[in-house]
Amino acid sequence: MNVRASGAESLAVDFALEGLPKSASAAARQRRARFALVALRMELLRHLLGLPSFRAYSKALASSDLLAEFCGIRHLEEIKWSSKSTLDRASKFFSEDQLASLNRLMVEVCANSDLCGDVGLEQAVDVSVCLVDSTCLEANIHYPVDWVLLRDVSRTLLKAIKLIRSEHLLNRMEQTPPQLTREMNRLCIEMTHTHRRKEGRKRRKAVLRKMKRLLKRIGRHAARHRDILREHHEQTRWSKPQGERIIARIGEKLEQIPQVIDQAHERIIGGRLVASKDKILSVHEGDLHTLVRNKAGKPVEFGNGLFLAECPCGLIVDSRLYREAPPADTQKLTESLQRQQAMDIEQAVVAVVGDRGFDSRKVERKLDDDDIANRICPRDPAKLKERMSDATFAALQKRRGGTEARIAIFKNNGGGRVCRARGFKNRAIAVGFGVLAHNLWMVARLLAAQARSVPRVA
Repeated sequence: MNVRASGAESLAVDFALEGLPKSASAAARQRRARFALVALRMELLRHLLGLPSFRAYSKALASSDLLAEFCGIRHLEEIKWSSKSTLDRASKFFSEDQLASLNRLMVEVCANSDLCGDVGLEQAVDVSVCLVDSTCLEANIHYPVDWVLLRDVSRTLLKAIKLIRSEHLLNRMEQTPPQLTREMNRLCIEMTHTHRRKEGRKRRKAVLRKMKRLLKRIGRHAARHRDILREHHEQTRWSKPQGERIIARIGEKLEQIPQVIDQAHERIIGGRLVASKDKILSVHEGDLHTLVRNKAGKPVEFGNGLFLAECPCGLIVDSRLYREAPPADTQKLTESLQRQQAMDIEQAVVAVVGDRGFDSRKVERKLDDDDIANRICPRDPAKLKERMSDATFAALQKRRGGTEARIAIFKNNGGGRVCRARGFKNRAIAVGFGVLAHNLWMVARLLAAQARSVPRVA
């Protein structure tokens, strides 16, 4: 099995034991090492199956002896460790840096001739040609509309208030949470219909002022209920962490009330632009950015910049998800080459292939200094026409179209589909697992092609 033969499981156990204190017992170390193996296989299988829902994945594991056997949770009497909460904990067991080390190990095993036999490959994978591209890993949010953010904050606060009041922790309210919810929804519908009126802009300002007053009133109710819960938590049926989570949730949304109100006021009433770095795209997701990509049918995307570098056989040799606003493609390429050159691989990168976004004089000088052939599509049309006369350049540019398909495969059928993960940290972990699962799948395809190429014995 590739995941075991490559040494990924041994490295995963080492990562798991690093988090234990030296005073931990042997039984505790054994349990953590066991769970590390189970977590690694569970998450790889989830990405290979493309199941973003832990509930659906839990049902699939419990109903299949084959899948449970692969994950190591099938026992004689029952299938263990398959609840959705355990699957969620397994998906966050390894960090982003640890997954990057596991991916680097997989590439090094496949690219070195003395190690590729461990995973069954007769020849090392050719990683001397690097095909690069960048994309946007879109977040699971609705389209960011300024006044809708007020509704999102109010909805979360009202749900928390309703939860607290269900425990008989009451505070005087002139309206119940469902009534406040209906009033906010009514204002949202009214705001939507202002576009069809003669004085729509004036009407939008009036409706927004009503929404601002209502949101502030909901915030005051939520603050009072939070204080009651903090004071009388022992009267509820919740554990201390559960109560603290509700209090923290209310606190997070109360801090966002002035921010979403100011943003909506600046855009709708003031008619002024808000800087992209200061703009709130979602009240539930942070570290998101507006990426203007000018694609057909989708000129703007909301999420994080994702960089991928693959070799001609389809193995992803390098990847990075950017928390901050992504830099220019030229800088992404320079950083990627530094990471690839730091790998323990006997093959050096001899050619780089990319679209015109990666073309610049700085990149040309960098490739010349490193003695790497520049096969990047030039920005100048005349220069492109001249270089297309080179058969090697033309063939690599034709192959570059497959990198677009590689990104689509990764985003739609593997780790990218699990971008429903909340928070940048979890999205980065999902990308790391997606790359590792994709590379294991590609190695399996190489092994199948290798088996088909062997002549059949009569």
